[in-house]
Amino acid sequence: MRRPAALIRIKGRFFALGLLCSAGGRLVANGIELTRGRLCAEVAEICAGLVSRELDDRTSAQTAGERAFRRYGVAGARGEAAPGYWTVRSAALPAYDGLRDAGASEEIALLETLLHLLAVNSDTNLISRGGPAGLEYVREHARRLLAEGGVLAVGGIDKLAAFDDELIARNLSPGGSADLLIVTTFLARLPRRS
Repeated sequence: MRRPAALIRIKGRFFALGLLCSAGGRLVANGIELTRGRLCAEVAEICAGLVSRELDDRTSAQTAGERAFRRYGVAGARGEAAPGYWTVRSAALPAYDGLRDAGASEEIALLETLLHLLAVNSDTNLISRGGPAGLEYVREHARRLLAEGGVLAVGGIDKLAAFDDELIARNLSPGGSADLLIVTTFLARLPRRS
């Protein structure tokens, strides 16, 4: 069976949301309750071997993600999906859940969660535009903002806006992290249990 590589060429977020919806449909069709853990496990099952099938044997790189894999070994949207969105489950959801549980607004929780993603994600959009140096610049800056208290700190939103201005000036677009933020918001609506 042909895997959904054509969707990856469209945009990572459509690929991710399509996978999540497909996995959810499979679970519901089998009478299995939708939870974050089960949905991510189903995505991982659907995507088992996807990185090697789609990227290892590619003779030419057609997308930014394929070029990043060829040049730097970063698997992009496929690499995030294959382990069931581990970056989201390990970095984004804990930050988001903690903030929402503490009473933070949806907007604040999402902005802070984005910083957590920027600090750890191997974003192929950033690599495509700025190489490894661009990726590391974004990661280091996000880590520094988090160490200073993130968006919850006095002036934190202004610092995040200034960071955004710097990214625009450097032509750096963290689209892969934005895609993972969308995955985070999708999963956050589901029960937390496995």
